[in-house]
Order: sequence, then structure tokens, then C-alpha cells
Amino acid sequence: MTEGTTPTASLGYAECVRRLEAAREAAAALPTVLWQASGADLAAGMEALGELAAVCEGAEVAITRDAIDRGEPGCASPPQSSREWVMSHHRRYAVAGASRLVAVADACRDPRHAILADAVISGRVGVVAAQVALTEMRLLRPHLNPDNPDAVDTIWRALMTLGECHDTRTVRQLRERLLAAHGRDDAFDDSEDKARPGAALTPGRQIAPGTYEYLLRVTREGRALLEAAIGPGSAPAPGPDGEPDERPAAQRRAEALVAVVSRALKAGDSTWSSTKAQVFVTIALSDLQTHQTHRTQHSGATEPADAAGACGTAGAGTLLGALTSGDLVTPDTVRRWTCDATIIPTVLNPVGDVVDLGRATRLFTPAQIKRLWLRDRHCTYPGCDAPAAWTDAHHLTHWADGGASDLSNAALLCQRHHTIVHSRRLHGHFTTDTDGRQHVTWDLTRGSYDDALATRQQAPPNAHHHRPAAGEHERRHRP
Repeated sequence: MTEGTTPTASLGYAECVRRLEAAREAAAALPTVLWQASGADLAAGMEALGELAAVCEGAEVAITRDAIDRGEPGCASPPQSSREWVMSHHRRYAVAGASRLVAVADACRDPRHAILADAVISGRVGVVAAQVALTEMRLLRPHLNPDNPDAVDTIWRALMTLGECHDTRTVRQLRERLLAAHGRDDAFDDSEDKARPGAALTPGRQIAPGTYEYLLRVTREGRALLEAAIGPGSAPAPGPDGEPDERPAAQRRAEALVAVVSRALKAGDSTWSSTKAQVFVTIALSDLQTHQTHRTQHSGATEPADAAGACGTAGAGTLLGALTSGDLVTPDTVRRWTCDATIIPTVLNPVGDVVDLGRATRLFTPAQIKRLWLRDRHCTYPGCDAPAAWTDAHHLTHWADGGASDLSNAALLCQRHHTIVHSRRLHGHFTTDTDGRQHVTWDLTRGSYDDALATRQQAPPNAHHHRPAAGEHERRHRP
């Protein structure tokens, strides 16, 4: 039944039940007469059963909703819960199915869920998809932008459209796109921050002689990097005589991961070549350059995402390539990735044209990285001794803000502190000690990078770059 179609109102309740009984008898007799049907007839019969099942499920929700409204479960002898009432009158519902039906029926009683109720009771969206949509809305609602009163209805319509045409997995995947498009300014970025404590890698557990099992949980950023690293090595490879690769996909992926780790170990303290994988991430120029004032506790509104339609989702980057294609990443993550060679940022203008395809010009060369290792020795964040081999080369003036890929604009940061520097918008600059040696000094005040950038942009062309005065928030890297 399509949206907007209304059931036949001329039928009374008793007549509806009688026709349901007739439909049941017809369906029960159908297997005995299949020999009479052509291939096209079989397809038509399957379509009729599918439509009937969908409408029947919607009717079950409607009956359950009315029974709850009338207090029928409590009037039973002995009194029953709504779930018990469903189970006693519907022979196909076990505990889990009855609980799901009751949850959806109860939600359909809420006037705020009118869009959900219409989609479910009309048979357009099944009970399972409706329950997933309710869960997604419950998770999304606290993070929605209060300045957009239409956000809730827009999200309900989007969830119902997906529930009608796709499986529940696709409905769940819509959450991040809706959060980026309709959430509060900080909602999508905060979801990445809150996910980091959940990352985990358990010690290997022997499950068979010579076989060990690990449990790995990563954030969306970690997934993108992991897939970029193991993607090329996990593709099927013909045997020595050209025979097909018969290894299961899971085995190929495990062996590719071990190969990546092996390469890193063999490199030791020397720079090692990056993976062959190239994963592109598209993002609007306005999103890349926005200074995330909500995250730095500064006042003022952020710039609008002009390229929302061109890039796919406002306020987020979209991955292209490998298994992560279509996944979203936060603008903060993209800004940090511009320091790295694994991910290639593709910056789009408001009409979707490529403004910059970040390749070699934004990357530090292996020779530069070796000199950075000798200069900085380890992560430059105050108090961190992570060795140089575990660090990234960070642009002190970000690549997105015109920062050059040269040593005078570079500092080593471990992955954890690289994330902190970008998310807190921290400013790093060089100071010279009494021996004439230069060191990277970090101002740990949230938003210090934006303050320094604004001062630099306002200064005359020949003026010296702004350097924050040393204070309790400013600390120097110890070489």
C-alpha cells in the first residue's frame, strides 16, 4: 500500500474478520494447486502473499494499540500484561516477537509518532524496521538542533522511507548522516570523541591448536584507516600456476593485517613506505575551514556548509573507496588526516567542483620526516615521550589554512596527542633556548590556534607572526 492510500471504509469489523478467514483458507490451499500455475503466476502469488503479510502486520499493530487503549489486557481473567495478551491470542508470537509488537503499538499511541503510526499501520513499514527506527530516534533526539523545529519530522520521514525500501541495517546506517545534517553543531564531532573510550583490542585467546582469536573494536576513524591499510593486501591473489585464490575473505583480511604489522616491525626506527591503498574523503571547503567554535568554547556562529548537496552531507566528510565507501567522518578528523598520506582529502566548492586534491604538496617527504625525527626525537606534546617512529608529522599552521609542508611548520605528535591538538584547536610554535636550539612550544588553551590564526591574518604582510605569551597554559616540548 502506498503512502496516502486509505483502507476501504465500507467494510465493518465482522466482514473484515470474515475476509481474513477466507484469505487464510485460500493461503492454506495454495500449496496443493501450485501445479496449475505458470512461472508468472508463481511470481504473482508471491507478490500477493507479500502484500497480504505486510497489511496483516500493520493490522496487528492497530489491534494491539486499540486493545492497550481500552485496557483489555488488564480486564482479562486473570489480568495480563500487554505482551501476555498478544501471546494468548496470536499463536505465532513468542516472547520476543510479542514484546516487539507491543513496543511498536504503544509508540503508535503517542501523537508525536503520527508519521511512524501511519507508515506501520498502513503496512508500508514492518514491525522490526519500526522498532529499529524508534531506537534510532531515541538515540538521535537529544542531539538534534533545537533551532530546527522540522528536524524531528524530517528524520521520521527519512527513517520510514528507508524502512519501507531497505533492511534494518540500512536504517541504522542512516543515523550518522542524520546526526551530521540535523544534529547540534557539536553532536557529530562529540560522537567520535565518545566512541574513543570504547576502542579495545583483547589479548589473543587460543581457540584451536595454533589459532588465536582477538576481539577488536575501533572508532569510525580507526575503521577507515584499517580498511585502507589492509584493503590491497586482502584482495584475492591467483596461485603460482594461475589457479583461483580459494582462501575465504576472513582469512585474506587476517593475513593482510599481519602483513601490515610485519612491515611496520621490519621498518624499526626508520621511515617506511606507506600502504598502496588510497582512500578519498570528500568534504565541503566551508566545513574543512570552519574553526569549530563550539568545540573551542569561543562565541560566534560557524560557517554554513555550502556544499551540503554537492558533498552529500553537511558538516561531515564522506569516504570513497574500499569497504568504508559512503561512511562519514568528522571535519576534525579530516583536518588531522591532511597531515597524513593514508587518506586523500578532496575539497569541494559549493557547487561540488574539486577545489584541491590533496596529494604530494600537502605531505612531508621521507627526507623531511627523518630530519623531524632527529630534531624532535619524540612526540612534542608536553610530557609525552612516545618515540618518533610512533608519531605523525603535524602542520603547525594547518594545511587547510594554507600551511606549508616544510620543517619550519612541522612538529611530531603521537596519534593520541595529534587528535587532541586538532580537537582542542591548540597552537604550537617555535621558541629558541639559550643554546640557540629551537623547540616546539604548545599553548594548551582551548582555541589558541584560532586566536593565533586570526592575529596572523590581521597582521601586515611583513609583520612577525603572532606568538602567545608564555603562561600557565603554554608548555615547551622537551627534546
